[in-house]
Amino acid sequence: MKHRPTGGARLLIATAVLFLIAGGPSIFAARPALAAGSTALGSACVPPTKMDGTPAKTAWRLWVAATCPVNQNHYPYVVWENWLQQPQMYPANPVQGLIVPNAGQTTSAHLLGPSPLGIVNGLPTDPDTGCTIASNGQTICEEVRENGAFEDYVSATGLWNRANQQQVARQQVASGVPQIKFPKAAVEIKADWIKLPSCDNPPAGVHIEQIGSYCFALAGMHLISKLRDNWVWATFEAQNLTTNPNRCVVLGCFDPWGSSPPRTQGADTQLTTQLSNLMTRANLAPEWRNYRLDGVQLHFVDAQGKPTLLGNSVIEGENAGVPLTQSSCITCHQVSSINQDGTDGISLLTSSPIGKPAPLPSHAWIHRDFVWSLGDACFNAAFQTCASPP
Repeated sequence: MKHRPTGGARLLIATAVLFLIAGGPSIFAARPALAAGSTALGSACVPPTKMDGTPAKTAWRLWVAATCPVNQNHYPYVVWENWLQQPQMYPANPVQGLIVPNAGQTTSAHLLGPSPLGIVNGLPTDPDTGCTIASNGQTICEEVRENGAFEDYVSATGLWNRANQQQVARQQVASGVPQIKFPKAAVEIKADWIKLPSCDNPPAGVHIEQIGSYCFALAGMHLISKLRDNWVWATFEAQNLTTNPNRCVVLGCFDPWGSSPPRTQGADTQLTTQLSNLMTRANLAPEWRNYRLDGVQLHFVDAQGKPTLLGNSVIEGENAGVPLTQSSCITCHQVSSINQDGTDGISLLTSSPIGKPAPLPSHAWIHRDFVWSLGDACFNAAFQTCASPP
């Protein structure tokens, strides 16, 4: 991120209209159907409850479990498409309470919108979809999904309401004991979709869905998991020069568990036998086998004290306008915070932070366990339109 949001940028973010559209057919090769009552998926579709061997293996197990098939011919196609969508977690009028879809709220299949970082960095929005017109001229839509453990924690603690966040901040300031701590099972996925000219001749090896009137290619995915105190940060891209021409070009990609060879500067790689077997057990559709792990981030700095970097060529590079040499997921998210007066920590993000994070300005501030979506809580949300406060 390059700039602190100005008043105009905040207004644009707040008034950006989500692209509310129903999921249409998926344009990908049919997968083999499982027999009724089959248990062939087994543990491949169960996410790990602790770090499993290497960071890359853990990231792949989380991703495969989230991408296990749900339906063959209609939305939701995979598990993570069943998860709560971020706008549903933070109601515009908290006075009316929280009503999520599994409690009776009816919503469209995909809630797509622009990249908040892209808006802050001055990228325009497409009038037809409300999504970002990326630096390369493509229209890219973004959505964020929260799994059940994530949803349950935010619901149970009342953190979907900014007034409750303020109360938590006051409690932490008084006690000195951290109050916001997500459960280890919490997972969040950010997905960036590129709008295609049509569904004719879609790019090969990329998950394609017709969403509303448009055809979209799923080009980039972030996955974060609370299996570690500072979360596990992983990002994935499709191997396709049409949708992801800059994959691995700037930072290189490193996946010692799932990719052969493990390092690349943009050339295609093959799945390792162990990852291929995991995907087979999970019965993933063929196109998912063409996705690759760019890298995993666990620490702010490496053993030599040098900042670690992690970024996605689509999510950060094209859709947000963030130079990948200034992209650190863990450092950026560590800035998520709130003042006990309700001021959001987005006001502290004046650049693209990397390396060891700066301390908060005063004891009146608390960290929010690396979760930026808590900034969507009304009233006075940074990234959504709130109703008028009572």
